[in-house]
Amino acid sequence: MDVQISDSAGAQWFTRAAAGVGFTRRPRHAAASTAIGYVRTDLPGPGQSQCESLIRTAAADLGYDLLGTLVFAATPLNRLQSLVTECAVDAVLCPSFAYLDGQVPTELLTVTDVIVVDPPITYCRRDPQLLD
Repeated sequence: MDVQISDSAGAQWFTRAAAGVGFTRRPRHAAASTAIGYVRTDLPGPGQSQCESLIRTAAADLGYDLLGTLVFAATPLNRLQSLVTECAVDAVLCPSFAYLDGQVPTELLTVTDVIVVDPPITYCRRDPQLLD
């Protein structure tokens, strides 16, 4: 069962946690790779529930333990990066390339992999020293 949590800045977090406390931090040595979903509500196209379903299916197919889906009305990529760093997730899944404003942020690729579901493309994290 998904639980919706809202913070003061208006972001909505969806998680399967029974306690309803949002994303949980997991150690890097967890058995399964962890991921979070990323959905924007300001883009036209499939509805939010369809996007979340695509993300859940892709995460399961790729062997990720999906911690939850972060839903924003705009593109706060700095907040996404902070959450990814704090939760130490292995990947961020988004429904399409449009959810990233047409480019994968270099700052995000320094901390996690970015997976676009449709069309299926994986952008692997990079060593920050190689980006210069």
